[in-house]
Amino acid sequence: MIPLPIDPSLPRILDCLREGRGVVLTAAPGSGKTTRVPAALVRSGLLGADNPSVIVLQPRRVATRAAAARIADEQGWTLGREVGYQIRFERRASASSRLLIETEGVLTRQILADPFLESVGAVVLDEFHERSLHTDLALSLLREVRREVRPDLRIIVMSATLDAEPVARFLDAPIVEVPGRAFPVAIEYREADQPTNPETIASAVASALADRSDDGHILVFLPGTAEIRRACKELEPVAARAGALVLPLHGSLPADEQDLALRPSDRRKIIVATNIAETSLTIDGVTTVIDAGLARVAHHDPQRGLDRLDLERISQASAAQRAGRAGRTRPGRCIRLWSERRQATLAPFDAAEIHRVDLGSTVLTLHSWGVREPEHFGWYEPPSKDRIEAAETLLGRLGALDPVARSITPLGKRILALPVHPRLARLLLAAAGEGVLHEGAALAALLSEKDIADRRPGGGRRGLSDVLPRLDLLAEAESARFSPSLRVRGIDPSAARQVARIQDDLVRLGARLEGPARRADLDEDDREEALLKLLILAYPDRVARRRGSEETGVMVGGRGVRLARESVVREGELFLALDPREERRRGTLELQVSIASSVRLEWLEELVPQSVRRVRRTQYDADRERVVAVNQLWYEDLLLREDAAPPADAREASAALLDALRPRAGAIFRDDATAAAWLARYDFVRLAVPELEWPEITEEMFAEQLEFLCQGKSRASEVEKAAKVPYLEATLAPAQVRELSQSAPESLTIPSGRHVRLTYEPGRTPVLSVRLQELFGWIDAPRLARGRVPLLIELLGPNHRPVQVTSDLKSFWTNTYHQVRKDLRNRYPKHAWPEDPLTARAVVRPHRS
Repeated sequence: MIPLPIDPSLPRILDCLREGRGVVLTAAPGSGKTTRVPAALVRSGLLGADNPSVIVLQPRRVATRAAAARIADEQGWTLGREVGYQIRFERRASASSRLLIETEGVLTRQILADPFLESVGAVVLDEFHERSLHTDLALSLLREVRREVRPDLRIIVMSATLDAEPVARFLDAPIVEVPGRAFPVAIEYREADQPTNPETIASAVASALADRSDDGHILVFLPGTAEIRRACKELEPVAARAGALVLPLHGSLPADEQDLALRPSDRRKIIVATNIAETSLTIDGVTTVIDAGLARVAHHDPQRGLDRLDLERISQASAAQRAGRAGRTRPGRCIRLWSERRQATLAPFDAAEIHRVDLGSTVLTLHSWGVREPEHFGWYEPPSKDRIEAAETLLGRLGALDPVARSITPLGKRILALPVHPRLARLLLAAAGEGVLHEGAALAALLSEKDIADRRPGGGRRGLSDVLPRLDLLAEAESARFSPSLRVRGIDPSAARQVARIQDDLVRLGARLEGPARRADLDEDDREEALLKLLILAYPDRVARRRGSEETGVMVGGRGVRLARESVVREGELFLALDPREERRRGTLELQVSIASSVRLEWLEELVPQSVRRVRRTQYDADRERVVAVNQLWYEDLLLREDAAPPADAREASAALLDALRPRAGAIFRDDATAAAWLARYDFVRLAVPELEWPEITEEMFAEQLEFLCQGKSRASEVEKAAKVPYLEATLAPAQVRELSQSAPESLTIPSGRHVRLTYEPGRTPVLSVRLQELFGWIDAPRLARGRVPLLIELLGPNHRPVQVTSDLKSFWTNTYHQVRKDLRNRYPKHAWPEDPLTARAVVRPHRS
């Protein structure tokens, strides 16, 4: 074995484990911790005869296989015998394997099946800085196992870039730091506007190849398979001129193609990889890393129940991990396609998955563990309450969780037994039960992996589902043996190969499920219907109702969705939005759906009857301004249908009318002329006679009186026409009502014998407007509010225009009247203009004096 930086520290690590039950190890990239520490633990004799095995949890499948193979090579062991690995759908190990590298939740299932972890003496959590959901959960479960039943269980946490203190406190374990890497790595910054652009990558690689002092392999980091494919195409002529190989490396590749990038080669290699090459993988001979500084990061919105994959800048920790790949076997360099100034703004560490991904599987695991309230579980770092609630809501919809008892159901236990997301497990169980396991597995694989359609299958066609054409594309790709020529027919051969591989794994997994063999009694239409029903069981929260046009709809939860142009699902009222993703359209975020599937109401009633409800509702029809009764059909919170019903019960009608009119209760009273006059009088007397402690007229008071006003009514017009003053007076005491009538009368009897209304306005003295001929003989105008406020009299001429406004009538008759008489008598000769207005008789109609 070649010496590695970790080697001198192995005795100290083993001493910590001999004295205690755990250790937190931080060691630089390339130090050898992944391969040397677990092997040293197996050989140390620390583990008892009853529990001699070591499990290493790796967050990535490629790294799991590679680490197991490298340990076997370094220790002179046989892969599958002394050391083995297990990933989802694949196991290479035996009963004699004392060291097992595991990933993809395998350890979690092992703990659930055997809480005592019999035969296991130590568990190593590698690359903990990645903070995968499985690793976080495993750490918490292992601590609980050690505390409750296995005090001898040793737990080792390892990482190159890790804030070690919190983990050490959680485990009550010491920290061991192994400084330095095997060889120095020079960092070079080259800012690029488009770091994933194939030309940018080709230029950086060409520059590295031109350096004659370095003949090592080149490792390029890009965020996804599409960028890798484009870059590899652009790099082919560059590599050919240098006699180098261009090799992709990502999780969707078959194992043999991944091994091409990992195994030693006499030719210089240009390896173009996603972040799976960031940690644990040792690619011998890499001396140059070219880093685009981006990664695709999964996020889950618990409020909307939606997943998305965002292109984001990596953290400083990830950048350090990537750079470390260049210094494993000799001095190297890392070319970062961003500026040094940008480097300082990067987040120190990656956000833990527990704060950004769907927790459905995790929460179901905890309920199986016996945790009724996951929010109170002993998390290393607890997720937010809304994420737990969202997971439990989904599990309840899938039938995996009893929402009342908050306990796992028998169906939930069967779902948990399958190493896939609960949605897909529900689909597989139903597919096996219906005898369509093979097709169900294909559906699950298509929905869980990258879309195989390079060019969308729609093309103006109409159909029941966007998934069914993809089944045809998958069959076509399999027939063509995933040839690269499939791209011209709109099929991504790499994605199709991965989907086919997952389908085969799921079929093998489902072979042990209960259900009939493939049903021969289903014709093609029945088989298609059976498949579309499976999708409802897996995605009950993605039902949408079309609205407005064939492209638009509203989904459970209230979000609007828009079908992409290539979708074939253009008919029918209901559909499933299987891949909703947020896109900005004309400045507005909306959910775009490329993969949809038709839904029928009878399917919902058959498959998820608990989510379908019929409601007879009395409600206000704003267009007709009246209360009506309707029969409504709901799916979850999505209104599917509404029909008119017989007339509503009187009490229900009054309540519905009140609910509709309550927001404008005050306006209803103030817009009524009689009520508005009463309110003006009330405002006047409340200020003029404050000692009676008048109640304040508030919006709440209007709403209270509106409730009485609406009784027995079902139309807004009935409320508008109804007398409102009695309801206003009902808020006063009898003495206050009497005082209002006396201190602020509605009208006065004037000398002509007529009753004339007074005008009350906020902030003004009450006004009596009347023709002066009707007031002859009236010397003193009355005073209001217990004599405190003189009435303002607006004296009108025969043309009903004011000639004088006064509160002193006697002064008017004495000083002003004669001038008015002089001005108007000739113009209005039929009207009375006596010499002495104080002794003249008041008249209503014109009469010559």
